[in-house]
Amino acid sequence: MFDLVMSMLAEGLGKAGVATEASMAGEFAIASREYAAAAGIFDFLSKDQLPKWISRGSKIDADQLPIECSLGIASALKILFQANGQQMAVATVLIKSGTPNYSLVAKLCFGIAEQLEAFVAAVREDSFKQMARMDKDFFTLITFQTQIHRSLSQYFHARSLWEQQGEYGTAIAILHDAMEAIQVRSSAAGKGIPDANSTRALIPLGADIKKLREHMKKLLRYWEKDNSSVYFERVPHHVPEEKKLQAGIQMKKMEKYKLADAEPLLLAFPEGTEGQMERSDSDLMKELQALEIEELEKELAGM
Repeated sequence: MFDLVMSMLAEGLGKAGVATEASMAGEFAIASREYAAAAGIFDFLSKDQLPKWISRGSKIDADQLPIECSLGIASALKILFQANGQQMAVATVLIKSGTPNYSLVAKLCFGIAEQLEAFVAAVREDSFKQMARMDKDFFTLITFQTQIHRSLSQYFHARSLWEQQGEYGTAIAILHDAMEAIQVRSSAAGKGIPDANSTRALIPLGADIKKLREHMKKLLRYWEKDNSSVYFERVPHHVPEEKKLQAGIQMKKMEKYKLADAEPLLLAFPEGTEGQMERSDSDLMKELQALEIEELEKELAGM
């Protein structure tokens, strides 16, 4: 059981690793498939193999095992890989030529943020002990990603209201909120994102965040100028609740995993082969006896 679980664990993490490399190379469709496969493996582990292992009992100290072997972490990783896969879907939409469906992209980004929050909640609720063994920077990265996708959902929602629905004042107010969401937070519990320049895991993202802030700031200037000279819509101080996104879209893409059927071991000789096996054994005995006689003759000749 131990070997089987470890093999499946290695396969699942390997799929996630391939997906990450593919995403960095811009191969978002491949990355999406690999994340779906990884999610399926960890779903199978959490619902099938790990419960079986637990029910049989084990003398192995859980603290000596990889944290991915715990039921709670395996279940949570399925959620994480599904969220990562949905990021690939968003990237695929955005690299296509033409204007994307801003409303759809906004809901997809919102759904990613929801899934990332669900991942953290699942770890805290079901695997608090294993959580202490994880790198703290990892959760800082998850917090960063969650807030970024909340900001992006507001940004694309604002684009939808401005360009597709003509609600200019509300769009400006929501874009303000999107910009505020990616400002550096003043404390761990404050609003905003962790400082990319002071966190090891986030340093490579610092330049991208700077460009995103500059883009939003530039877009806001254009909108405010157009609104003050063309549309003359009132910009609310607070976005009305009915104008905010209420829920996201969660694709939850996952490739169902199934163990391959093992070939049964033969417990008896196939019919009609008994005589062949006997003759083979007889021949082997003769060869061994001949070798023994040859060795004995050599010893006698040397005396």
